[in-house]
Amino acid sequence: MKKLCTTLSLSTLLVVAACGGEEAGVDEDNRNEQNMNNNTEYNLDDDTDDGNDNEEDGTNNNGLEDTDPDLNDNETNEEAAGDENDEDLGEDLADDTWETEVGDTIENEGGVFTLHNRQDDIDTIETGPIIMDIQQVAAVSGELTGEMADFLETDELDYIQVDIQVENTADEDITFYAGQARMSTSTGEQLESDMWLSDHIDGEMMAGTSQSGSFFFVLENSNAEDVESVRLVWSAPHDDDWEDAGEEVDIEVEF
Repeated sequence: MKKLCTTLSLSTLLVVAACGGEEAGVDEDNRNEQNMNNNTEYNLDDDTDDGNDNEEDGTNNNGLEDTDPDLNDNETNEEAAGDENDEDLGEDLADDTWETEVGDTIENEGGVFTLHNRQDDIDTIETGPIIMDIQQVAAVSGELTGEMADFLETDELDYIQVDIQVENTADEDITFYAGQARMSTSTGEQLESDMWLSDHIDGEMMAGTSQSGSFFFVLENSNAEDVESVRLVWSAPHDDDWEDAGEEVDIEVEF
């Protein structure tokens, strides 16, 4: 997303440059005359090329001092990066997980991460009209760098990643909070997914819709490599009348 924001910023600059170039072709004679007058008034060097006066003396066509374009670019990119920072964190954690074998290490903008355990052979869950596919549960540790380390105020992170796809097969809207599972681990921790790192799945699912996302449960008192199993619990789905439309989901996942 940062790359996209940077691309958009650069595209904006190119559009401005193109418009400026077109204007130069129309008013070239007027500007040349103005530049000659400016050279006389401000005693500019006679050997300065007329076409480059505005760039070298740092003024625009009105004789006003231009703001450093590099500074403007940096401010624009920093603001865009700040707006997208939270979403980028989860993407950095989730990148390349499926292409990594247990025991391997991957590196991305967020840092260096080791996949300790993964379970991706989990039965599809059905509760009322809700069908939920837990695509994987992974135990990961990371050595954080850059913006992620600064944002989380730590250079080490152990977590359980849960990737979910959920579908409402009913002909009516159903409420099911797939992104609000509770987890307990074999190491004795009870956790909820980290809202800053995890994706968002809307709990009010319209009829016939599906959503997916990655959720990160940050371990506070244990290491990812020591987790042998996790328990995941979801509240039952309900309809518009707040009547249960299925059963509570309570599953155990062993690595």
